[in-house]
Amino acid sequence: VKGATLIGDGPTALRHVRLIGNDMRMDEGIGTCGKNGQGVPVGVGQPTLLIDGLTVGGAGV
Repeated sequence: VKGATLIGDGPTALRHVRLIGNDMRMDEGIGTCGKNGQGVPVGVGQPTLLIDGLTVGGAGV
């Protein structure tokens, strides 16, 4: 799904995780996180999740 909006908040979504896939993968790119001109490299990745009650919206969804 591209251009979708997830409605809710992180702590609530985490309480509603029902299944966690065995397809953990890290993104190959490297991002940065920083403040006041200082940055540190960060990585991002996760397995597929099934989350009960998650509202997904957007055009064509």
